[in-house]
Amino acid sequence: MTVAVISILALAVIVILGSIRNDLNIGIFALAFAYLIGFFLKGMSSSEVSVLFPSDLFLMLVGITLMSYISLLNGTLEKIAGLVILISKGKPQLMPLIIFGSAFFLSALGAGNIAATALVAPFAITLASKERLNIMLIIIMICTGANAGTFSPVATTGIINIGLMSKIGIDPDLMTTKIFLYAAFIQSLTAAAAYFIFKGYSSGKNKKSPDSIGDKYDLLNSKQWITLFAAVMLFAAVLFFHIPVGLASFTLASILFLLKIAPTEKVIREIPWGVILLVTGITVLIGMIERSGGMDLAATFIASNSSLTYINGLLAFVSGIFSVFSSSSGVVMPAIISLLPDLISKFGGGDISKMIIAVDVGSHMVDVSPLSILGAICLSVLPAGESKSVIFRKLLLWGLSMSFVGALLSLILLDRFFL
Repeated sequence: MTVAVISILALAVIVILGSIRNDLNIGIFALAFAYLIGFFLKGMSSSEVSVLFPSDLFLMLVGITLMSYISLLNGTLEKIAGLVILISKGKPQLMPLIIFGSAFFLSALGAGNIAATALVAPFAITLASKERLNIMLIIIMICTGANAGTFSPVATTGIINIGLMSKIGIDPDLMTTKIFLYAAFIQSLTAAAAYFIFKGYSSGKNKKSPDSIGDKYDLLNSKQWITLFAAVMLFAAVLFFHIPVGLASFTLASILFLLKIAPTEKVIREIPWGVILLVTGITVLIGMIERSGGMDLAATFIASNSSLTYINGLLAFVSGIFSVFSSSSGVVMPAIISLLPDLISKFGGGDISKMIIAVDVGSHMVDVSPLSILGAICLSVLPAGESKSVIFRKLLLWGLSMSFVGALLSLILLDRFFL
C-alpha cells in the first residue's frame, strides 16, 4: 500500500470518526495522522511537517472571530436580531422573508452561519410558534439565510474559503466577491422555493395570538453603535478596498479594546478555539496528502469516472452527501477544494471558479438537517408545544434532499449556464 493511499485512508478514517463521535475534535487526530505519516512514512522532520500549518488562515480566523465575539458579548448582534424580528410583527406573510434577510445580514456582516443562526433562531422560532406560522418554513429560512451570507469575506466560512483559495494558488481578490454573490443567489433560490412550497404567502390568514412577543425595543447604546460602525468598516475595507482580513480585523479589534467596547480577556476566552483547531488540523493533513501524492491519485480516479459536462453537479452532490455526516467548512471544503487544481489538470481544462462555487454551495445546502449544527440549534430551541421528533424527521428529509437540489442547480447554473 502506497503512502498516497494511506494518507487518503487516514482522512477517510477521520471523517468517519467525526461522524460517529461528536465529542471528539478530529482536528487533533488530523494533526496526529499528519505527523505519523510525515515522520515514519515520508522521512520528514517535525519542523518540516509544521511548515504545513496554515498560519495565514489561523491568523485570519482569530482576527475575524475577535470582531465577531466583541459584537456578541456586548449585545450588538442580539439587539440587531431583536430589531429585525420585531419589524416583522404584524406582517405574517413577510415574516419568513424578513427572518431570512436578518439571518443573511448578521451572517454576512461577520457573525457567520452558526452565530447568526444562534442569534436569530430563539426569537424567530418562538415568534413563529406564537403566531402559528409554519415552523419548518421558519427553520429553513433561518438556516438558508445564514448560509447565504456565510461566504462573505468577513464571515468565518468566507475566511476559510479565502485561505483555501490562497493555498491552491488562486488570488482571492479576484473571486471572493463573485463566490459570495453566486453562493448567496443559489441559496436564495432554495429559500424562495421553500416559501412557496410551505405557502408562506398565506401566513396572513393565521390569527395573531394575544401573547405575542412585545413591541418594546431598546436602542443600541454608544458602545454598540461603535461596534456596528466597526463591523461595517471591516466589511467595506475587505470587500471594496481589498485590505487583508487579518490586517483589518486585528486593527479594528485593537481599537475597540482600547475603547473598552468589550472585555478583552472574556472575548479571547470565548473564541471557538476548537473550531479553529479543527479547520487548521484538517488543512495540515490535506497538505500531507498533497505531499504524498494522494490528491493526484484522487483526481485521477474522479477524472476517469466523470466528465467536464457535469463535473460541477457531481462536486455539489458529493460535497452535500459528505457534509451530512461531517463539518461543511472544517472537513468537506478543505478536502475537496484542495483537490480541484489536480482535477483540472487531469481533465485538461475546466473553470475552477465554478468548481469552488459548486463545492461551497453543495456542502452548505444540507445544513438544514438536524445532524448539522444549524439544524440542531433550531431543533434545540423549539417551544414545548412543537413535536421535536416530527420536526427532526422533516428537517432530515429536507437536508438530504438538498444534496440532490444542490447538484441539480449546479448542473443547470454552472455546467450549462454560468450566471
